[in-house]
Amino acid sequence: MRDAVVVGAVRSPVGRRNGGLAGLHPVDLSAQVLQGLVARAGIEPGLVEDVIWGCVTQVGEQGLNVGRQAVLAAGWPEEIPATTVDRQCGSSQQAVHFAAAGVVAGHYDVVVAGGVESMTRVPMFSHVVPGPGEHLSPGLRARYGDSLVPQGISAELIAEQWSITRDEADRISLTSQERAAAARASGRFEAEIVPVTVPADDGPVTLTSDEGIRPESSLEKLGALRPVFREIGADPALVNPNGGAIALGHPLGASGARLMTTLVHHMAATGAQFGLQSMCEGAGMANATILERL
Repeated sequence: MRDAVVVGAVRSPVGRRNGGLAGLHPVDLSAQVLQGLVARAGIEPGLVEDVIWGCVTQVGEQGLNVGRQAVLAAGWPEEIPATTVDRQCGSSQQAVHFAAAGVVAGHYDVVVAGGVESMTRVPMFSHVVPGPGEHLSPGLRARYGDSLVPQGISAELIAEQWSITRDEADRISLTSQERAAAARASGRFEAEIVPVTVPADDGPVTLTSDEGIRPESSLEKLGALRPVFREIGADPALVNPNGGAIALGHPLGASGARLMTTLVHHMAATGAQFGLQSMCEGAGMANATILERL
């Protein structure tokens, strides 16, 4: 059986809602990342046999197979196919799983996996449009009734089940923010980010770093708190060492690939042999990936 090996991993900067990336079409954002990937990896685009792209809100600018559009916008050969997958928040992580499985099975020698989600230009739930019938089918309602709950209520149920207090959650959140701020300040993300050029009224602007998701004043307000972790069966220092989703941003279908890109570069920088990535997903699903540094 063949091994699947990551030979290159890059990402765009992550922006705020209505922030620096708001002026860039998600297809063109994806295209710039694809161009940056082959440039960093030192390979010709024509060697790529398929592109698997994750995206949750596949409507409007992210509709019509956004992955295929990105390949064409990147100027890659028209012969390279692409598909777009939706596994909710784990979409691009699942794209990597599909790509790896294809390599192991011998279907591909070179394949690209990633994802995009422009939550300013294509807001969350904008693909749930009014129309005849219910959003949830009669068969689904017959099985679950009103027991399907949104994430906010799910979080409360999890906190109750595992006896997680609000104070503990706030302390973990503060630690995440502090770690993300430290990682940005020390340049830990620089090697994984591809500069992205965004059109603007006064001329193109090139973005090279993430926009902080929370203002620094948030840290000041919580500054009196000290990190506290519950016993979770792992060294707390190894969990999200560069910050978690609230601090770094969660662009839905792009998050899985963003996480894996950060994980690959963190392993290379620290010499870690193994890395574990996990991802919650809507409708009671989850993804997990284990990477080994060779």
